[in-house]
Amino acid sequence: MTATDPTIATQPTAPTVVACYSVFDRFFPACGFTDLTDGMYDGDPQRPYEDAQVRQAEVLLDRAGVRHGRRVLDVGCGYGRILLTAEARGAKAWGITVSPEQVRRNTRAGLNVRLQNYKHLGAEWDGQFDAVIANGSLEHFARPEDAVAGRDDAIYRHLFATVHRLLDANTIGARFVTTAIHFRDRPDPRDLLKLPSAFPSGSAGFHWARLSQSFGGWYPVGGQLVACADGLFRLVHEEDGTEDYRLTSEAWLAGVRRAMMSRRLFRVARASLPAFVRRPVHTTRMLRCMLGGESWNWQFRGNPAPTVLLRQTWERVA
Repeated sequence: MTATDPTIATQPTAPTVVACYSVFDRFFPACGFTDLTDGMYDGDPQRPYEDAQVRQAEVLLDRAGVRHGRRVLDVGCGYGRILLTAEARGAKAWGITVSPEQVRRNTRAGLNVRLQNYKHLGAEWDGQFDAVIANGSLEHFARPEDAVAGRDDAIYRHLFATVHRLLDANTIGARFVTTAIHFRDRPDPRDLLKLPSAFPSGSAGFHWARLSQSFGGWYPVGGQLVACADGLFRLVHEEDGTEDYRLTSEAWLAGVRRAMMSRRLFRVARASLPAFVRRPVHTTRMLRCMLGGESWNWQFRGNPAPTVLLRQTWERVA
């Protein structure tokens, strides 16, 4: 594995990533959802959605070794579910996000959250944490353009190098916990830069292009993160959570449709209006991706599904 490319630390945050959360942060809470990643159903598809979300936060914190007095950073903290659960344990929790709306929501809730891209964290952050969590955010760290240019390995290597320096070298068993969607079979990244209309409707190329337009991210493939972590972290636990993400995504879809067909529609429309006015094209793309062709849900459906959700626990190598 080559050394970390220093230019990655100066990469600007992808506009598509910021735009997708600007839309989400208006639309999703109005539909009744304040969680943006998979829940844990433990093989019980009848488990209530809210219980599955609570279960996931507790398990990830257990795997990170977060307990009273520990310091934890949540990279891409969303609406603060991990942070709230960590603080309930007596831990000291910080979060970073590229979404201004999420910073405002979390700050109003009394949480310690900053508007910050992890790639730009300076030396003042070094050694400040006993654990780091990236729960669903890793999927935004590389883009199709990076994969076309062969930069995705370097970006993941930089991620592990950054987290390695953020963790306190004196903390025994300091851990980095990730949940991340992986491609089952890596598509041609150039296809994700094309318009969905370049592919037959409903085809894999069509869905990948829609997802790229809406979310702006790129997924690793199996084993890629292990290779990029070599010498910095060792993988100590891994599990497949694909079915959990499918159940979560189906709950989102059903909930959004219920909201759109109920009296809540007016509240959703009012909350979403600023996003539509500021970003009409992106808002339309997001709605088509999630509700039209159901591209978000498509990636978790089928046997096998086009993607794999991996929950991985990494231990810092001294």
